[in-house]
Amino acid sequence: MKEELRRTVPISERKYLLANVLYIFAILVTCIIAVYLGFLQFRGPEVKPLQANAEQFSAERALRYLENFAISPHPVGSPEHERVRDYLVNALEGLGLSPEIQTVADSLFSWGEPFDGIVENILARIPGQNSSQAIMLTAHYDSEHNSPGAADDGAAVAAILETVRILQEGEPLKNDVIILLSDGEELGLLGAQAFVNEHPWVHDIGIVLNFEARGSEGPSVLFETNEHNERLIEEFAKGSSHPIAHSFISDLYRMMPNETDLTLYKSHGMYGLNFAFFEGTYGYHSPEDSIENLSIKSLQHHGENMLELVHHFGNMELEAKEDGSSLFFNLFAEKVVFYGKQYVIPIMIAAIFLFILTCVHGIRKQEMTTARILFGFLFCVLSVAFSYFAAEGLLKLYSALTGSDLWSIGAYPKLSNPLFISILFMIAALLTGAYSFILDAIKGLNFFMGSLLGWLILIVVSSFLYQDSSYIFVWPYLFALIGVNVFLRIKKSIMKKVVSLMIVIFSCLFITPIMYLVYVLLTIHYVGVLAAAFALSLVFIIPAFSQISRRYLSIFPAFLLLSGVLTFLLVWSH
Repeated sequence: MKEELRRTVPISERKYLLANVLYIFAILVTCIIAVYLGFLQFRGPEVKPLQANAEQFSAERALRYLENFAISPHPVGSPEHERVRDYLVNALEGLGLSPEIQTVADSLFSWGEPFDGIVENILARIPGQNSSQAIMLTAHYDSEHNSPGAADDGAAVAAILETVRILQEGEPLKNDVIILLSDGEELGLLGAQAFVNEHPWVHDIGIVLNFEARGSEGPSVLFETNEHNERLIEEFAKGSSHPIAHSFISDLYRMMPNETDLTLYKSHGMYGLNFAFFEGTYGYHSPEDSIENLSIKSLQHHGENMLELVHHFGNMELEAKEDGSSLFFNLFAEKVVFYGKQYVIPIMIAAIFLFILTCVHGIRKQEMTTARILFGFLFCVLSVAFSYFAAEGLLKLYSALTGSDLWSIGAYPKLSNPLFISILFMIAALLTGAYSFILDAIKGLNFFMGSLLGWLILIVVSSFLYQDSSYIFVWPYLFALIGVNVFLRIKKSIMKKVVSLMIVIFSCLFITPIMYLVYVLLTIHYVGVLAAAFALSLVFIIPAFSQISRRYLSIFPAFLLLSGVLTFLLVWSH
């Protein structure tokens, strides 16, 4: 009998260990799959070759235009600028249009100072059959003094030329299409100023489609519209076959020292959509912004958005209506979700009430206490602060070990991307390691609800101050609270694990594309801010993490730490 007992105990232990290891593996696989699904929205269209059907947009055909004018820097007033201007005029004439040059020599201001020079906008018009108002396709053709401007903004100019070719060869649209290749954008939106102040066509415009770049690659993202944009967003979602749109970028954009021509058009009451690609910022406003470094896939996405939306808006009534204002975002690949800002405050109030009701539910079930929830909140705040300083420290450590300055690290994605991932792995390892100690002190639901209190504070702040970004915080939070209430009602351990994994799936799926876009926009130079945001997002793993036996909790952070350190060392060695 004693011998049998000796044999069965190790077998039972092995089964227990195996069950926990398999669950840890399930958490990791769930995260990987959800992150992958979150990235699907950035796939974009496949590049169409030179031999593609004439009615299709081909980035390779557009590239042939670009190769003729994005050769060297062409800032305002330079001989190369004159050559580029003449080439673009001739290209439009060759496509059957009658372009004009709007020359303005005074009344313009460059970043608040009077501009002493000449701005030359290139304009053309494609007449419609029964136009209500016109669509304006616009991009700027000037470059910075040290940059060939292949991406910023040559890619958009080339896309306009290819789009004009397709429009000229196809059936006429209902509405007129105005082409504006603006000048002097890099000096303070000078061409846009000249157009809105002095050109008679400004009164004919129903919608502006502006195309920009803040890097050399990446998907073409709708990042800015105007107020009263409800109909615009709805029609954009219908008209684009590969829509990517996130309104939070508008809030982030307003915090940054950047403006585009659409900024000025909006201030004059025009409706518009602003598109840009953001990756590869190492080339932004530098000699690296060359044709060799431009992603042809980004050019294809820019062009397809342009052509599809011109066709869509070109055949509908563009009479202005007083619409509501909407925030918008992608969910589940290329599905654009939008809803009116009038719902932001009611949703915030619902979020507050659901938090209170969930706490009451948990306290009645004797799974939560107020003191432990507040302790969980305090730890969440400390973990966010710790992550900020730890990430900044790791980046400075790498800089010291390699002798690289911080700008150089951020300038090259092949270096900065794996370095950033390694830092996130190490932050995740340290935080999940700390979670295991916290879970010994308080139950996992107390810890999780305390962390969600931090999210609730962000929901309240964003709902009043940054409504375009409020969706980032509210939807993962609401889904998690629903999951907690389900969690409190079920007794079977396996079902609790399933609910916990569902919370992980939804939060990863929702947050991954947002984290990616924030990283692309801020780059590794803001690694502390990014790590703090990551720490805040990591709390959604707490319910799943709490289902692991305390004896085996260290496996998870150990795996993450090993992955992070190895990646860090690999980056350092190269």
